[in-house]
Amino acid sequence: MKKIILMLSLMMGLSGMVKAQGLLDKIDRALNKAENTANKVGSSSEKAGRIGGKINNLIGKKEAKGSNFEIQIQGIKLADLKSLSTGLETDKKVGEVKMKFNSSVSTLQVIYNGESDELFELLKKKSPKITDESVQAMEDNSISIKL
Repeated sequence: MKKIILMLSLMMGLSGMVKAQGLLDKIDRALNKAENTANKVGSSSEKAGRIGGKINNLIGKKEAKGSNFEIQIQGIKLADLKSLSTGLETDKKVGEVKMKFNSSVSTLQVIYNGESDELFELLKKKSPKITDESVQAMEDNSISIKL
């Protein structure tokens, strides 16, 4: 009789363990599905980023490559500064142009892939008011102009 009771209790205990193992297997499968979905989303976003980069290259959108130049211009009007800024943005060597207007000294922050003398020649092309005589200073990463 003791053996039968012992066998029944072992069978009941083992069946509980089997049910617990089945539950753990279900949880493991659910976690694997969630992980696979996350991996698919991650790879999809990477693919989208690569495709976006290729499209930008095809369209010709420029990445900000080059050195940061500061151009200080004294005595320029806002309309002329805006015109100069948009003119610079059309050049292939210019990555980005940020403009700050002040009635006394305005500033253009330009990311340019070249030297300061090349940038100055580009400035002269884009604005007829800028000449060799209007230069106050020209250094490695800065140009100062007085109109």
